[in-house]
Amino acid sequence: MKKTIVLVMAMLCVSSQSAFGWGTDIPIWTEGTVNCFDVDYNPDTGDMYVAFQQTGKHLIRVYQSSDHGETWDLLTTFGTNRPEGAALRTDLERIRLLYDESPKGLDVFFVNSNGNLVSMRVPLDVYEPYYIVVDNGPVLEGSFDITQNLNDGRIFVTWMDGTSNGDNQYVKYSDDSGQTWNSRVNWTWSGGEKRQSLAYGPGSVDHLFWTYAGLGYASPTEITFFRFPSSGGLYDIKTRLTYNVLKDYDPRVAAANVDDSGVWVLYNRDRGGHEIDLHFRYSPDAGQTWDPTEYTVSAEDGIDEYIADIKFYKGYPNQYVDMVYIKDDPLLGTDAVWTYASTGDASNWRGSQVVNDQDVQPWPEDVAPRIIYSPGASATGGGVVFSYFGRNGLYFDAPWVEAQYTLAITVNGSGNVLSTPAGIDCTSSNITLTTTCSHDFAAGEPVALQATPIHGINYTSQFIGWSGDCSGSEICLLTMDSNKSVTADFGALGIPVFALPLPSGPNLYTYLPVEVPVKNPEASLCKPFAVGDVAGGTLNLQVGLPPFSGAVDVYLGIYAPVISPDVFIIKPDLSLQLLSSGLVPWISSGWEDIDGSLYGNIQVSPFPSGIYELYLVVTAAGDPDPEDYYFWSTYFVVP
Repeated sequence: MKKTIVLVMAMLCVSSQSAFGWGTDIPIWTEGTVNCFDVDYNPDTGDMYVAFQQTGKHLIRVYQSSDHGETWDLLTTFGTNRPEGAALRTDLERIRLLYDESPKGLDVFFVNSNGNLVSMRVPLDVYEPYYIVVDNGPVLEGSFDITQNLNDGRIFVTWMDGTSNGDNQYVKYSDDSGQTWNSRVNWTWSGGEKRQSLAYGPGSVDHLFWTYAGLGYASPTEITFFRFPSSGGLYDIKTRLTYNVLKDYDPRVAAANVDDSGVWVLYNRDRGGHEIDLHFRYSPDAGQTWDPTEYTVSAEDGIDEYIADIKFYKGYPNQYVDMVYIKDDPLLGTDAVWTYASTGDASNWRGSQVVNDQDVQPWPEDVAPRIIYSPGASATGGGVVFSYFGRNGLYFDAPWVEAQYTLAITVNGSGNVLSTPAGIDCTSSNITLTTTCSHDFAAGEPVALQATPIHGINYTSQFIGWSGDCSGSEICLLTMDSNKSVTADFGALGIPVFALPLPSGPNLYTYLPVEVPVKNPEASLCKPFAVGDVAGGTLNLQVGLPPFSGAVDVYLGIYAPVISPDVFIIKPDLSLQLLSSGLVPWISSGWEDIDGSLYGNIQVSPFPSGIYELYLVVTAAGDPDPEDYYFWSTYFVVP
């Protein structure tokens, strides 16, 4: 009871602090590498979804989190052989995922082996996917993108077809959750980059924003922006956004979720070498006019910075957009940087935060990080889903995920280390062993560690003290503001707490050579005759036995056939006598714990080469011709 009270009081002495912010990366899937992935979320429940294809596998997997990303579970899988007759694909380059509110379901878009653009519908109340062919193509993979009008549910999709540069551009829409599709745009493509971007924007007239990098104005590619009324008809605005001699490409468009609001178009600029920069243009009035300034997000020399994703929040009204871009530093690694802007300060991307704990996979675009929201989470803003470098696994982080630090514990000797709060329960039950344990605690969390000795059968244990991030021998108090490492050392007092029984019947045990004796309450596990470091050239004959329940005689013998065909008996004065001359005990009528070194360190180099056998026999005291005995044998080799 006293220890419990002391522990509670100690916990109260540790300064407590809560930490909200970007935390420890949460694994979504870690069983291999990914070809591509995409994300979306339910704006009412905060449920989040990730669709991806594993490298070398034909299945598309969909994972779901219903607790704001703390845990992720497999929702469904389906094959890429849709429609029936299409061959399986294990090399998808792009997936697009859309949460559709009415009826509730997920639409997963991909290109099948026939070049068809396919949408797999995953009803969230049935979990039996079915497919729809959006277009027979051939669709240029990597060129398609999707968005949805959140007011009326209309889904838009754009793509190119033909050669690697594209022959035609298309936009289609569906008003029945993807069951049927109608043409909106079908025109000849003037060439350029295949990646396009669609976004929805609310207003007095809902808008569809479309942007791409083409050769329609100049070479290399420049960024073009279109605005369409969402309800139908031709575009009402077409704007050239870039004018320079360098290549601008891979644009992303997003609009804040307020009426006739600001529109951001971000794009990469290639200066050659390791010099890819990230720029943007901004329109304050849904694309009607554009700020004449070209703004820069990041353009550091010797570092590539390029757009990964940008999204608005589906909740209306909301003036913010979140963006994640890649910062690829040859010296410092590859990071995903999250940031945000608003219509009130459109040119200033704020709150920049590196989200990953390990280098992320930066490219190609369809395995680069993606923005995802989770309404109802304990902090505002969107999270990020990303893959580690080499396309390894999928991970999640967000402003509401607590940062965590690892507490590593090493226990030397026989004892236990227990933490409050729970997480560390680290036990070593052998005085000669070392055990390691670890646990992740929230950043700023106070942790108290208590050390408790564990007594062995032939020793009592005592706690010596802490080292590492703790010192002394009292309760260890920590604040988890970084990774911590603590060692707890326990030592034996050497007080025996058991005795071997007197032998009953013949008991013969053979064991490999040991440098020091091994005591054990089980006679079969004892290794009482030790030889020291013979391999290192030094013989040190040692004898170690626990106490016995009664008086015993102990006999020691050495058999060296390279010296004599007879066994040498070690007498109490450590002189040697041939067995043929009589049997003399080394210890007579003893019962206490035995720890003895016979001759000290002896160099083995003068010994003749061969095998030397060692015998130790224990009998009840005064029995010269026993039938009850312990007989242990081992050996050493002189090369």
